[in-house]
Amino acid sequence: MTTNICILHVYDKTIHYPEPNVYKFIGVYSTKELADAKAIDYKDTWGDQWQHIVTIKALDDYIEGVTND
Repeated sequence: MTTNICILHVYDKTIHYPEPNVYKFIGVYSTKELADAKAIDYKDTWGDQWQHIVTIKALDDYIEGVTND
C-alpha cells in the first residue's frame, strides 16, 4: 500500500526571492485537507500575504504497482 505524506510550506507573496525568510516549512501531514487547514490557520494568524504550497510525496518513494527497474 502506498502511503502519502503532505509537506506544507508557506511563502510571503510580498517579498521576492532570494530574500531570506521567503519560504517557511510548516509541517508534514497525513492528508492534503489537514495541510490546507493548517495553512488557513497560519494565514489567519500571520496575514493574507502568505501563500501555501502542499507537496504530496509517496513515503519512502514507494508507489504500489510501480517498479523502479
